[in-house]
Amino acid sequence: MKNYKIFLNENYLISDAVGHHVGEYVYHVTPENRIHNIKNDGFQPQNGISINGEKFENRLYFATSLISAYDLTVNFGSYKDNDNYVIFKIKSECLNDYELDPLFGHGIYIDYSVPYKYVVDVIEADSLFNKYNEDDIDNLY
Repeated sequence: MKNYKIFLNENYLISDAVGHHVGEYVYHVTPENRIHNIKNDGFQPQNGISINGEKFENRLYFATSLISAYDLTVNFGSYKDNDNYVIFKIKSECLNDYELDPLFGHGIYIDYSVPYKYVVDVIEADSLFNKYNEDDIDNLY
């Protein structure tokens, strides 16, 4: 696994992965019933979860924008397994290094834990379901 180093430049975190920009926040999608665990233990890398058909190997996935997190919720969340999902908005200053999502490039993988103290908001995913139109989603890709 290749990790990319990041540095601060005019309020943006920029990685050495083709100049990919990570803004001030990243987003993590999770079932609502995990909120208590995350508040107590923070975000912990896990095995066995699949994103974009790729299995995690002790990693965490963060979307790099709210619309990307929304897209993940629609494709892998509530409509698929009938759980209620939330989206954590997290200060990206917690990132030490990361690997880009090689398929879509709208997310990052990390292999270390992130404390809950970096969370600035918890967004009910259902509240976003009518916010974005198909053109918004198509523009992600």
